[in-house]
Amino acid sequence: MKKQLLVPLAAAAGGAAALVLRLLQNKTGFDPATGLPIPGNAPGTALAVFLVLLAAVLVLLARRLPAESEDGPFFPEDFRTVNAGLVTLPILGIFLMAASGALDIAAGAAELSALEAVAGPDGPTVIWSVWGPASGLTLTPRARLLAGALTLVSAVSLFPAAACCRRRPGVRPRTASPALLLIPPVCMVARLVLAYRVDSVNPALQAYYVEILALTFLTLALYRLSSFAYHAAKTRRFALYAGEGVALCLTALADGESLSALLLYAGGAAALLGFLLLWLTEGQSVSEIVEGEGRDAP
Repeated sequence: MKKQLLVPLAAAAGGAAALVLRLLQNKTGFDPATGLPIPGNAPGTALAVFLVLLAAVLVLLARRLPAESEDGPFFPEDFRTVNAGLVTLPILGIFLMAASGALDIAAGAAELSALEAVAGPDGPTVIWSVWGPASGLTLTPRARLLAGALTLVSAVSLFPAAACCRRRPGVRPRTASPALLLIPPVCMVARLVLAYRVDSVNPALQAYYVEILALTFLTLALYRLSSFAYHAAKTRRFALYAGEGVALCLTALADGESLSALLLYAGGAAALLGFLLLWLTEGQSVSEIVEGEGRDAP
């Protein structure tokens, strides 16, 4: 196995293990009546320790990758592949994210219509969040509309970039504006702020820290992906952020209380893993060829 593939392998395996621990914590680590964490819960403690150790492993693996250079890699040239399966993974993730955004928009619009039918268009509304029937925080209709729009715009902007990664013999490669890659991190920053505004009033940090970390590293990885298009790539940071994003998005699946949330985290994990594999398999192959030619040169 090529050493660079250890990063996505560790991220996927670590995320699966963390998902199991998070499911156990959600089942046994919170008081059903109040929602507050139970002190000394074993799965909760094990999850926190495991995530720290996984982060350390990913840092060490990322440092083993080639250092950044002024000549590349560049997006999409160093992400292109003839392997349709590699391109399918990020595109699948993007479609899942788009479906998540569409579901949130539809649910928010339906809830807003029902609210206006009862209270009228000028009735009192809560801007960000309300307490749900199970003493848990939930987005208001307007906030859900905004969250869905941000997710959908991110997915639509990522799709042309992912489509450019497919190389067909004898066919001129597609191109996409580099500016499109700048839209997803901006949208996800707003999505992160919205999530934090909702979660921050919850007194139980253990209940929402996984979601915040997942959105944070998803945003950072998309930001580092956009830097490839401007010859400003930080390859080791991209590998680290993408690996952490994959692991934390998989972990956050345990907290998904709606289909849209499950699709968002599953899509984020698939998209980041796909782009990471495209660079590590295709971009690294190109760099190895260039280095080999340099060593053979007189």
